[in-house]
Formats: sequence, structure tokens, C-alpha cells
Amino acid sequence: MSREKQIGSLIQLAETLVSDTADVYLLFSDLVGSTEYKNNLIKQSLPDIIWILRQLIFLNRSAEIIKKYSGIVVKTIGDEIFAYFEATTDPSRILNCGVEIIQAFNNLRTYKGNSRIEAKVSIDFGLTYNGSIAKSKAFDPIGIPVDRCARLNSLAKRNEIVFSADFLDTLVLNRLSESVKDKYKYEAFEEELKGVGNTKFYKILAK
Repeated sequence: MSREKQIGSLIQLAETLVSDTADVYLLFSDLVGSTEYKNNLIKQSLPDIIWILRQLIFLNRSAEIIKKYSGIVVKTIGDEIFAYFEATTDPSRILNCGVEIIQAFNNLRTYKGNSRIEAKVSIDFGLTYNGSIAKSKAFDPIGIPVDRCARLNSLAKRNEIVFSADFLDTLVLNRLSESVKDKYKYEAFEEELKGVGNTKFYKILAK
């Protein structure tokens, strides 16, 4: 293939990638303290199946709740689940989804004390690109909002939901911000996030 044709193919590929975009809501749900829990089991020479079952219970129930709220599960990343919601979704429902994930493990008899299952959630909104390289996935969001949502999740503590200013804007647009603030008493924070820059975000305690 000539150099001209190669460059032409690259341009066509770039145009295709840039045109395959969507504004979506993003959600990361993470199992809190799983590494520490796993390390404690290893020190006691206990079988891996104990922490694997605990992790699978968390991921499976989180996925069920996300689907209940019409979210689309993109992937699991170890003890974390990544999902997105169409831009037409009521943003308060996404917040409710996060709350339900955090509260979903309260009454598990098997997992109490040091083995209790606790979650943290981050939510964002913005323009994303389709990073799918597999035919089985129609849309796999990538872009700054995804990176930011992942970084925000690292700032969340157990039973907390962290969301971006862009997500808050969607609540304001839908005239939901005051009712959400009255219900959850969210607080504002600001921090420099790696690869994202100075970011304003909000936290609520969902438990």
C-alpha cells in the first residue's frame, strides 16, 4: 500500500472514531477494602474461593441494580464495575441507583464484621467516544469524563457517592438539584486530579 493510501486510511479511521460519540452518564462502583480483605485471607492460608465469592456477590448484585435502572454494564475491572446510562435518563434515578448499590448489602447474614460488603460510587456526565474494539460491545465509552469518573471514585470513601460538577449541572437542568441537596446534603470539594486537572466535585453519604 502506498504512503498516500496509508495516510488516507488513517484519516478515514480518525473520522470514523471521532464521529462515533455520545453524551452519557457514567458510573463506577467499587468494593471497599477488598485488597486488605484478600491479604488477610492469604496470611491465614485460607482458600481464594472465599474472597472470590465475596467479590462476585458484590459485582453481580451491583450489575443487577444498574440494569434495574436501565444502565448498561460495560465491564468489570477486578473488584470494580463500570457502567453508563443514556443521556435521556433522569439523573436523579442514577443517583438513586448509586444509593441502592451502597445499601444493597446491609442485610447479608453471611458477610458481617470484617467480611461485610461495602461500596463506594462515582458518577459523571459528558461527551465520550466509542472505544470498543470488540464486536460484542456496541459502545465502550472512553474520554475525559470516563477518566474523571474513575479518579473521583478513588476520592470516595466507604458508603459515599462522589459526583462531578457536570453531573450536578444535569440535576440543575432538570430542576432536581435542590431536592437532591435537601435529601442528601451534598458537600462541595475541589482537587487537582491526575490527567484531568483542577476538578470540582460533590460528596454525599448514602448510608
